[in-house]
Amino acid sequence: MANAVSWLLCAVVVIYFAGSGTAQNVQLAAAPPPNNKCRGGFTVRKADTRSVRNLGKVAFQDILTNVGGWSQRTNDFEAPCSGAYFFTFHGVSPENGDFTLALMKGTEFQVTAYGGKNDYQQGSNSAVLFLNKGEKVHLELQQGSIYEHPFNEAYTTFTGFLIEEF
Repeated sequence: MANAVSWLLCAVVVIYFAGSGTAQNVQLAAAPPPNNKCRGGFTVRKADTRSVRNLGKVAFQDILTNVGGWSQRTNDFEAPCSGAYFFTFHGVSPENGDFTLALMKGTEFQVTAYGGKNDYQQGSNSAVLFLNKGEKVHLELQQGSIYEHPFNEAYTTFTGFLIEEF
């Protein structure tokens, strides 16, 4: 409860200063959670070019944020504690192709996204999943291929974070 109040106060301060025009570049850092609290969350982007055309687990080139649970080596998220987690993902189909991308909990698909065959169609989906400590979640290309920009832009993203520990 105290952590939620701290976040609310930070948001109010940021909104107040941002709207007043008197303060610039206000940055507030959240206090770290108490040592007995679990934390987990990540955002990865830019699908690895080897995984965008091969069916199976999608590998990612860049980690934007990892506060616990994401493995760059295995390209999956391992729940650091039991709880409710929110996941969201996004992909783009090739110009004349399509794809089906699935959020996988272990070997079971949870939700899928589809991008059609008409000029770089996008597909995305989200889900709240209950995970036990150690359960793994990843993205899997089940059909077609996904488009990834050949340079610095990133069209494929995957994010997850702990909502509440049980």
